[in-house]
Amino acid sequence: MRVTGIDAAKAGWVAVSIEEGQFSYQIVEHLDQLENSDVLYIDMPIGLETDTRRTVDQLLRNELKPGRTSSVFNAPLVSALDACDYATANAQSKQAAGLGLSKQAWYLLPKIQEARSNYRDGMYESHPEVCFARLTGHPARHNKKTVQGIKERTELLRQFACPTFWEQSVKGVATDDWIDACLLAVAATCPVEYLPNHRPVDATGHPLYAAAPKKSPSPEWCG
Repeated sequence: MRVTGIDAAKAGWVAVSIEEGQFSYQIVEHLDQLENSDVLYIDMPIGLETDTRRTVDQLLRNELKPGRTSSVFNAPLVSALDACDYATANAQSKQAAGLGLSKQAWYLLPKIQEARSNYRDGMYESHPEVCFARLTGHPARHNKKTVQGIKERTELLRQFACPTFWEQSVKGVATDDWIDACLLAVAATCPVEYLPNHRPVDATGHPLYAAAPKKSPSPEWCG
């Protein structure tokens, strides 16, 4: 079985795959350029609500208490995909769901739309920080962009025999992009739990849930 972890990057997308214990990677401009995989974990909202907050966002934040909850942002409403500008999307969100739209979510709308357009069986929204917390038993202690944060995440990845892809210098792919894709790929080899576990979908059939490793697996348990 081939599994792939996918993270957005300035270059487009960075994807790390694992098949029969062997790691590989691709850097692609568009998701439809990826090689086929049986399971794909992508760090991007896929299912979107019409008039309320997503339950999955709160469940993901709960996994990161204390200290790392800010790494999960509220996904936009589906109406934001057709909004002409940020002010309109923000106003629509406040009126329909009682919450504003963050600039981070607004700038990610093209990536969200691409994830929705390329959604397929075996593709799951996932979150690298939640994967780290599940794989170690606790949220990361340091921001992923700091030296200490890079160290604690790469120490975990080395336990799973992950190559040091993050040591490469590739235009448009940051160190944390590599690490996030690797964390997602490793997580995709582990027994899975869904948040929420009844696996709801939105009005267009896109998943309103995320995949995560079951709590506290060991390297021997995954694969």
